[in-house]
Amino acid sequence: IVANLWDVTDKDIDRFSESLLKQWLQPDAQLSLPQVLSQSRQACKLKYLIGASPVLYGLPAHIKQ
Repeated sequence: IVANLWDVTDKDIDRFSESLLKQWLQPDAQLSLPQVLSQSRQACKLKYLIGASPVLYGLPAHIKQ
């Protein structure tokens, strides 16, 4: 589960979500969800406030074709 630790109502979380999905769902992606989550935080303008809110609960996951 990818969830936010606190309420976030900003376009930054939309940028984060778009970046996360684009990177993770690529056909040739070799990154796990935790790696993509970490990289997607850089898409936020407020990466230490909004980008720090999303966290991953559970085991790391990979998409296999």
